[in-house]
Amino acid sequence: MKKTIILLIAISISTFAIGQEEKTEQIKEVGLTFRNLDNFGFSYKVGTEQSLWRFNLLSISGGIDNDDEYDSDHERDSKRFGFGFKVGKEYRKPISNKMDFRYGADLSFGYSYRKSNLDSKSGTSYESEQKNNNYTPGMNMVLGVNYKISEQFVFGAEIMPYLNYSFSKEKRKVDNAETSTKSNNLSYGISSSSVLLSLAYRF
Repeated sequence: MKKTIILLIAISISTFAIGQEEKTEQIKEVGLTFRNLDNFGFSYKVGTEQSLWRFNLLSISGGIDNDDEYDSDHERDSKRFGFGFKVGKEYRKPISNKMDFRYGADLSFGYSYRKSNLDSKSGTSYESEQKNNNYTPGMNMVLGVNYKISEQFVFGAEIMPYLNYSFSKEKRKVDNAETSTKSNNLSYGISSSSVLLSLAYRF
């Protein structure tokens, strides 16, 4: 009985120690990502030094336009909205004390919506309405490096070969006649625009 109690205590202590070790090994990184120094996004990563989950918010955009002088008979207004994000897994292998090789994959999704109206100023010319919804799911590989500027700041660069499938639905109404169309396309490859740079704060 005494041996059993000692064994249970030893197991509990070792389990607690392992749990504390795993807890201290967990890292989090929040950062800014950019392509070509003009396309910005935000990233959040959580995990260990060897394996992290990646969450990237690539874009949010929108706008409202109104053109009273579209032509002599019509005025035009439009609304647009869109967003894109990625979720993935990243693995790291040390190259040196300051640099890591990183690899993995992301799943991505993008959505955009646009609606435009062409209204008659006089009531005698035609009026039209157009709506477009576009969906773009995809995936990409991750191949890159991390450079540890300090204990808190990490600079990264990665190449992302991609595969995207895009499909859209469009509805057009001219006076009382309504039509709808669908389109889709598949794109893949790697280019300079696929290179993602990042600056992250680790905590």
